[in-house]
Amino acid sequence: MDPDRRAADAARERQHSLLKPRGSLGRLEDLAVWMAAVTGEPIPELRPLVVIAAADHGVAAEGVSAYPQEVTGQMLAAFLGGGSAISVLARAAGADVLVVDAGVAVRAGDPAGALGDDGSVIATGLRPSRNLATEPALTEDEVHLAVATGRRLASEAKARGANVLVGGDMGIANTTPSACLAAWLTGRPAAEVCGRGTGVDDAGLERKRAVIERAVALHGPHIDGPLAALRRMGGGELAVLTGLALGAGEQGLGYLCDGVVATAAAAIAAACDPALRPWLLAGHRSPEPAHRLLLEHLGLDPILDLGMRLGEASGAAAALAILRLACALHAGMATFDEANVSGPAQ
Repeated sequence: MDPDRRAADAARERQHSLLKPRGSLGRLEDLAVWMAAVTGEPIPELRPLVVIAAADHGVAAEGVSAYPQEVTGQMLAAFLGGGSAISVLARAAGADVLVVDAGVAVRAGDPAGALGDDGSVIATGLRPSRNLATEPALTEDEVHLAVATGRRLASEAKARGANVLVGGDMGIANTTPSACLAAWLTGRPAAEVCGRGTGVDDAGLERKRAVIERAVALHGPHIDGPLAALRRMGGGELAVLTGLALGAGEQGLGYLCDGVVATAAAAIAAACDPALRPWLLAGHRSPEPAHRLLLEHLGLDPILDLGMRLGEASGAAAALAILRLACALHAGMATFDEANVSGPAQ
């Protein structure tokens, strides 16, 4: 499925007729046209859904994160309790949130007010990934299950009326597999894709670089395609988000990428299906080196660049506010004719 060119052309013509010099609202005009293209509505309305996939990673044993692994499960409880950054941002942006357990090692109790359709976290049956520094992170069956889960969630999102999906992540140590995937996708060495993630010190950064080098050297010769890269050097949440992005394109939904983890998954999805690319939009750019490289690889220009590096869809949720403003201007501004104002000289 391709974005709707006729709706995009109609939106572009409307932009030319609005009470302003052409192009004077800059990127906001382009965002309104993108929304028209992905929704098929010349005057589009933003109806977003945030999906956060969470998983733990065997590579955490290599000391690549500043936080202990139990934080992943604890953060699921924070998401459901409504006190996390994404909970606040999503409420402010008018977006619902779904939380997916894509392989969390230890789950904290699910409090009241949970966000999943069944009253709790959406279960997948996946377990934490294995240590990608020594063996493949996932099995083929796990990759297929996770990708299928993401595709199913995209289909269900369309059925409930969403027209833009936002992919987010939670997982201690998950910037390491994301950097590995970025290295494979872009051909860049570990030193260029490795960042501090949750804030590792200099010694931790060196350990992380060494792990990425080992993983790429170990798995690279055996990778014959994007899903093989995902299986060997990915993780459960990366695989679910890959399926979510693929499903967005298949269902005709816009897909707003968050930080390095979600963008790595979107880049794997685009490698699986290059027709996905027009459905993608970058919410923001994080300080992680791999994120900048992945955005360049995809040819995406981020809406925001605020130095955010939290993950959990927080940067993309902040960008939803800009996207909503773009739609409001597009729908609510008067035209030159309506305002009885002279247009530009011909």
